[in-house]
Amino acid sequence: IVALGGLGGAVWGGRQILLNHPRFFLSSVELHGRQYAAASAVEDRFVSDRGRSLLRVPLDERRRAIEEVSWVRSAAVTRVFPDRIAVAIEERTPVAFVWTPDGIALIDPEGAILELPPQASFTFPVVRGVTADEPTEKRRAKMELFMAMRNDFDRGEERLRDAISEVDLSDPQDAQVVVADSAGAVLLHLGNADFLPRYLLYASQIGQWKQKFANVQSVDLRFEG
Repeated sequence: IVALGGLGGAVWGGRQILLNHPRFFLSSVELHGRQYAAASAVEDRFVSDRGRSLLRVPLDERRRAIEEVSWVRSAAVTRVFPDRIAVAIEERTPVAFVWTPDGIALIDPEGAILELPPQASFTFPVVRGVTADEPTEKRRAKMELFMAMRNDFDRGEERLRDAISEVDLSDPQDAQVVVADSAGAVLLHLGNADFLPRYLLYASQIGQWKQKFANVQSVDLRFEG
Protein backbone atom coordinates (compact mmCIF):
# COMPACT_ATOMS: atom_id res chain seq x y z
CA ILE A 1 0.00 0.00 0.00
CA VAL A 2 2.83 2.36 0.89
CA ALA A 3 4.59 1.52 -2.42
CA LEU A 4 1.43 2.10 -4.44
CA GLY A 5 0.81 5.34 -2.60
CA GLY A 6 4.34 6.47 -3.33
CA LEU A 7 3.97 5.57 -7.01
CA GLY A 8 0.68 7.43 -7.23
CA GLY A 9 2.26 10.47 -5.61
CA ALA A 10 5.14 10.35 -8.07
CA VAL A 11 2.75 10.16 -11.02
CA TRP A 12 0.70 13.04 -9.66
CA GLY A 13 3.82 15.11 -9.07
CA GLY A 14 5.13 14.36 -12.57
CA ARG A 15 1.83 15.37 -14.08
CA GLN A 16 1.82 18.64 -12.18
CA ILE A 17 5.28 19.40 -13.53
CA LEU A 18 4.14 18.67 -17.10
CA LEU A 19 1.09 20.87 -16.63
CA ASN A 20 2.72 23.84 -14.94
CA HIS A 21 6.44 24.00 -15.73
CA PRO A 22 7.28 26.46 -18.57
CA ARG A 23 9.68 23.90 -20.03
CA PHE A 24 6.63 21.96 -21.27
CA PHE A 25 4.66 24.92 -22.66
CA LEU A 26 3.98 24.89 -26.40
CA SER A 27 6.60 26.91 -28.26
CA SER A 28 6.39 25.72 -31.88
CA VAL A 29 4.29 23.77 -34.41
CA GLU A 30 6.02 21.51 -36.94
CA LEU A 31 4.27 20.87 -40.28
CA HIS A 32 4.94 17.76 -42.36
CA GLY A 33 3.55 16.87 -45.78
CA ARG A 34 2.38 20.41 -46.58
CA GLN A 35 2.80 21.75 -50.10
CA TYR A 36 -0.16 23.98 -50.92
CA ALA A 37 -2.08 24.31 -47.65
CA ALA A 38 -1.38 27.68 -46.03
CA ALA A 39 1.05 27.18 -43.15
CA SER A 40 -0.33 30.23 -41.33
CA ALA A 41 -3.88 28.84 -41.50
CA VAL A 42 -2.73 25.62 -39.83
CA GLU A 43 -0.58 27.34 -37.20
CA ASP A 44 -3.41 29.74 -36.34
CA ARG A 45 -5.37 26.76 -34.99
CA PHE A 46 -2.90 26.66 -32.09
CA VAL A 47 -2.87 30.37 -31.17
CA SER A 48 -4.83 29.77 -27.98
CA ASP A 49 -2.43 26.98 -26.97
CA ARG A 50 0.72 29.11 -26.99
CA GLY A 51 2.18 29.38 -23.52
CA ARG A 52 0.15 26.39 -22.29
CA SER A 53 1.27 22.90 -21.39
CA LEU A 54 1.33 20.33 -24.21
CA LEU A 55 -0.99 18.19 -22.07
CA ARG A 56 -3.65 20.89 -22.27
CA VAL A 57 -3.72 20.92 -26.09
CA PRO A 58 -6.92 19.10 -27.26
CA LEU A 59 -5.46 17.06 -30.09
CA ASP A 60 -8.71 15.78 -31.64
CA GLU A 61 -10.27 19.23 -31.59
CA ARG A 62 -7.22 20.75 -33.26
CA ARG A 63 -7.12 17.97 -35.85
CA ARG A 64 -10.74 18.62 -36.82
CA ALA A 65 -10.02 22.35 -37.10
CA ILE A 66 -7.00 21.73 -39.33
CA GLU A 67 -9.04 19.48 -41.61
CA GLU A 68 -11.26 22.49 -42.34
CA VAL A 69 -8.30 24.32 -43.90
CA SER A 70 -8.32 24.47 -47.70
CA TRP A 71 -6.19 21.72 -49.29
CA VAL A 72 -6.09 19.59 -46.11
CA ARG A 73 -7.74 16.21 -46.65
CA SER A 74 -6.67 14.70 -43.33
CA ALA A 75 -4.28 15.49 -40.51
CA ALA A 76 -2.58 13.79 -37.59
CA VAL A 77 -1.62 15.87 -34.54
CA THR A 78 0.87 14.59 -31.95
CA ARG A 79 2.74 15.96 -28.97
CA VAL A 80 6.54 16.08 -29.17
CA PHE A 81 7.92 16.68 -25.70
CA PRO A 82 9.07 18.90 -24.24
CA ASP A 83 7.46 21.81 -26.14
CA ARG A 84 6.39 21.02 -29.73
CA ILE A 85 3.34 19.90 -31.67
CA ALA A 86 3.81 17.91 -34.89
CA VAL A 87 1.15 18.07 -37.61
CA ALA A 88 1.28 15.55 -40.47
CA ILE A 89 -0.90 16.68 -43.37
CA GLU A 90 -2.31 14.69 -46.27
CA GLU A 91 -3.28 17.19 -48.94
CA ARG A 92 -6.07 16.92 -51.46
CA THR A 93 -5.33 16.12 -55.12
CA PRO A 94 -6.98 18.46 -57.64
CA VAL A 95 -8.34 16.98 -60.88
CA ALA A 96 -10.02 19.93 -62.61
CA PHE A 97 -10.52 23.69 -62.67
CA VAL A 98 -13.87 25.13 -61.60
CA TRP A 99 -15.37 28.61 -61.81
CA THR A 100 -16.38 30.32 -58.55
CA PRO A 101 -17.74 33.82 -57.82
CA ASP A 102 -14.16 34.76 -56.88
CA GLY A 103 -12.68 33.41 -60.12
CA ILE A 104 -10.99 30.19 -61.13
CA ALA A 105 -10.31 27.54 -58.48
CA LEU A 106 -9.49 23.82 -58.32
CA ILE A 107 -11.64 20.86 -57.35
CA ASP A 108 -10.74 17.37 -56.12
CA PRO A 109 -12.51 14.00 -56.69
CA GLU A 110 -14.57 14.47 -53.51
CA GLY A 111 -15.96 17.81 -54.66
CA ALA A 112 -13.81 19.95 -52.35
CA ILE A 113 -13.12 23.35 -53.93
CA LEU A 114 -9.51 24.45 -53.44
CA GLU A 115 -7.89 27.84 -53.66
CA LEU A 116 -5.52 28.22 -56.59
CA PRO A 117 -2.06 28.41 -54.99
CA PRO A 118 0.30 31.13 -56.19
CA GLN A 119 3.22 30.12 -58.42
CA ALA A 120 1.72 26.70 -59.15
CA SER A 121 0.96 25.29 -62.59
CA PHE A 122 -1.77 22.76 -63.39
CA THR A 123 -3.15 21.35 -66.64
CA PHE A 124 -6.78 20.29 -66.22
CA PRO A 125 -10.09 20.60 -68.02
CA VAL A 126 -12.59 23.16 -66.75
CA VAL A 127 -15.61 21.69 -64.94
CA ARG A 128 -18.92 23.51 -65.20
CA GLY A 129 -22.21 22.82 -63.48
CA VAL A 130 -20.54 22.51 -60.06
CA THR A 131 -20.98 25.37 -57.59
CA ALA A 132 -19.58 26.13 -54.16
CA ASP A 133 -23.01 26.83 -52.65
CA GLU A 134 -24.54 23.42 -53.47
CA PRO A 135 -24.38 20.59 -50.87
CA THR A 136 -21.10 18.70 -50.61
CA GLU A 137 -22.81 15.40 -51.39
CA LYS A 138 -24.16 16.81 -54.64
CA ARG A 139 -20.72 18.06 -55.67
CA ARG A 140 -19.22 14.69 -54.76
CA ALA A 141 -21.77 12.83 -56.93
CA LYS A 142 -20.98 15.05 -59.90
CA MET A 143 -17.25 14.55 -59.45
CA GLU A 144 -17.75 10.78 -59.26
CA LEU A 145 -19.24 11.03 -62.77
CA PHE A 146 -16.23 13.09 -63.87
CA MET A 147 -13.74 10.60 -62.40
CA ALA A 148 -15.56 7.63 -63.97
CA MET A 149 -15.27 9.33 -67.35
CA ARG A 150 -11.61 10.28 -66.85
CA ASN A 151 -10.65 6.78 -65.68
CA ASP A 152 -12.49 5.25 -68.62
CA PHE A 153 -10.63 7.50 -71.03
CA ASP A 154 -7.32 6.45 -69.47
CA ARG A 155 -7.95 2.89 -70.63
CA GLY A 156 -7.40 4.03 -74.21
CA GLU A 157 -4.10 3.73 -76.03
CA GLU A 158 -3.60 7.48 -75.79
CA ARG A 159 -4.31 9.92 -72.98
CA LEU A 160 -7.67 10.88 -74.42
CA ARG A 161 -8.54 13.06 -71.44
CA ASP A 162 -5.90 15.52 -72.67
CA ALA A 163 -8.17 16.26 -75.65
CA ILE A 164 -10.96 17.47 -73.35
CA SER A 165 -11.00 21.18 -72.59
CA GLU A 166 -14.30 21.47 -70.74
CA VAL A 167 -16.79 19.19 -68.96
CA ASP A 168 -20.35 20.19 -68.04
CA LEU A 169 -21.72 18.17 -65.11
CA SER A 170 -25.01 20.03 -64.71
CA ASP A 171 -26.89 16.82 -65.54
CA PRO A 172 -25.57 13.97 -63.32
CA GLN A 173 -26.81 11.50 -65.95
CA ASP A 174 -24.97 13.12 -68.85
CA ALA A 175 -21.31 14.12 -68.88
CA GLN A 176 -21.03 16.74 -71.62
CA VAL A 177 -17.51 17.38 -72.85
CA VAL A 178 -16.08 19.92 -75.25
CA VAL A 179 -13.40 18.63 -77.62
CA ALA A 180 -11.48 20.84 -79.99
CA ASP A 181 -9.85 20.15 -83.34
CA SER A 182 -8.67 22.24 -86.27
CA ALA A 183 -12.29 22.87 -87.30
CA GLY A 184 -13.37 24.19 -83.89
CA ALA A 185 -15.05 22.94 -80.73
CA VAL A 186 -17.69 20.20 -80.60
CA LEU A 187 -19.95 19.38 -77.62
CA LEU A 188 -20.31 15.65 -76.95
CA HIS A 189 -23.09 14.11 -74.85
CA LEU A 190 -21.50 10.99 -73.33
CA GLY A 191 -24.16 9.98 -70.79
CA ASN A 192 -23.07 8.28 -67.57
CA ALA A 193 -21.36 5.10 -68.84
CA ASP A 194 -19.33 3.65 -71.73
CA PHE A 195 -17.44 6.91 -72.12
CA LEU A 196 -14.46 5.49 -74.02
CA PRO A 197 -16.45 3.50 -76.63
CA ARG A 198 -18.70 6.48 -77.25
CA TYR A 199 -15.77 8.83 -77.70
CA LEU A 200 -14.00 6.40 -80.02
CA LEU A 201 -17.20 6.17 -82.08
CA TYR A 202 -17.16 9.95 -82.39
CA ALA A 203 -13.48 9.99 -83.32
CA SER A 204 -13.98 7.35 -86.03
CA GLN A 205 -17.06 9.01 -87.59
CA ILE A 206 -16.56 12.75 -87.20
CA GLY A 207 -14.70 13.05 -90.50
CA GLN A 208 -17.61 11.54 -92.43
CA TRP A 209 -20.17 13.54 -90.47
CA LYS A 210 -18.42 16.79 -91.29
CA GLN A 211 -18.48 15.89 -94.98
CA LYS A 212 -22.27 15.51 -94.77
CA PHE A 213 -22.97 18.39 -92.40
CA ALA A 214 -21.16 21.66 -92.83
CA ASN A 215 -21.35 22.83 -89.22
CA VAL A 216 -21.30 20.09 -86.56
CA GLN A 217 -21.64 21.79 -83.18
CA SER A 218 -22.74 18.91 -80.95
CA VAL A 219 -23.15 15.14 -81.09
CA ASP A 220 -25.35 13.04 -78.81
CA LEU A 221 -23.63 9.67 -78.35
CA ARG A 222 -26.08 8.18 -75.85
CA PHE A 223 -28.07 6.27 -78.48
CA GLU A 224 -26.93 2.73 -79.30
CA GLY A 225 -26.05 2.23 -82.97
